[in-house]
Amino acid sequence: MSLVSGITLKELAYKIGADLEGDPTKEVLGLNALDSASDDEVAFIARESFLSSITSTKAGALICSNDLSKGYSGNKLIGEDPYLLYARSTKVFKELDNTNTALGISKLAHVGKNVSISEKSNVANFANVSDGVTIEDGVLIGSGVFIGENSVIRSGSKIYPNVTIYDSVEIGSNCIIHGGTVIGSDGLGFAKDKGKWVKIEHLGKVIIGDNVEIGSNTSIDRGSVGNTLIEDNVKIDNLVHLAHNVKIGSGTAIAANSAVAGSSSIGKNCTLAGCCAVVDNIEVTDEVHITAMSLITKSIKEKGVYSSGTPFMKNKDWKKNAVSFKKLHKFITSK
Repeated sequence: MSLVSGITLKELAYKIGADLEGDPTKEVLGLNALDSASDDEVAFIARESFLSSITSTKAGALICSNDLSKGYSGNKLIGEDPYLLYARSTKVFKELDNTNTALGISKLAHVGKNVSISEKSNVANFANVSDGVTIEDGVLIGSGVFIGENSVIRSGSKIYPNVTIYDSVEIGSNCIIHGGTVIGSDGLGFAKDKGKWVKIEHLGKVIIGDNVEIGSNTSIDRGSVGNTLIEDNVKIDNLVHLAHNVKIGSGTAIAANSAVAGSSSIGKNCTLAGCCAVVDNIEVTDEVHITAMSLITKSIKEKGVYSSGTPFMKNKDWKKNAVSFKKLHKFITSK
C-alpha cells in the first residue's frame, strides 16, 4: 500500500497508543506484510509462528509485543496487543489516504426537496438523495447510493457505492456500510385469505447506532410494527440477513451468511460465526458465542459457547451416522 503523504513514527505511535523504540522522525507511508514490506512501510507480528520472518523483513518499523520483538533490531512500535495496534494503524493510514477526498455535492447527483446536507460531506456521482433527508458533517455518500425520504445519516459515516437505504432509516455516527447492502426493505409478512397471500405492510423503521459496520450485500428489514434496532459498535459481515423487528445488542459481531429471523433479539457482546441461523421470536442473552453452522431454535438464557450440527467427515462415514441418527428414538424408547 502506498500513500502520497506519510506519517512519522512518533506521530503513528501516539495515534495508536504504542511505545516507540527507534527513530521518531522516520516517515512511513503504509502497512504491508512482513515478507513484502519495504523501508517506507510498517509490518506487524502477533504470533510466534512468524518469528522466522522478522530477521529478513525490510520493513521500516515493526508493530510487536515486547516478547515478539527480541529478535528484531529495527524501529519498533510496541504494545501488549500488537494485533490491536495493527487495527488502529489501518485506520490511521486509511484516513491519510482519504485526506484528498473532495467535499460537496456532485452535479450528477439527485437531491430532493427539504434536504439538509452538511458542507463538510460528500455526495458522489449518481447518488439519489430523496426529500427530507438529513446528512450531517463528514459523511461520504458513494456513487449510486439511494437514500429514501426522511432518512438520517449522522456525522462521520461512510456509505459505499450502490447501497440502498429506504425511507425513515436512521444511521448513527461513524458507521460504515459496504456496497450492495439494503437497509429498510419489507420483511416476510403475509396473512392468508382464502388461499391467497395478503401483504402486511411494514410501518416501522431501521435504527442503527454509532460505530456500526455492515458488510456488502447484507439485508436488514424494517420493523413491521415497531423498529428493527442495531445498537452501538455492532459489526455485521457480508451476506447477513436480519429480519423485521430484530434487535442486535451493542458490541455483537455476526459473521457472513448468518440469518436472524423476525422479532428475535441477540444480546450484547455476542458472536455468531459463519452460517448461523436463529429462528423467530426468541431471545439470546448477553455474551453468548455461537459456533459456525449452528441452528438456534429456542431462547438462550445463560452466557457461554453454544454449538449444533456435526463436524465434517468422509461421506461414507456420514451416511452410516445419518442412518444411526434416524434410529436414535428407537434406542431411547426401548430403554
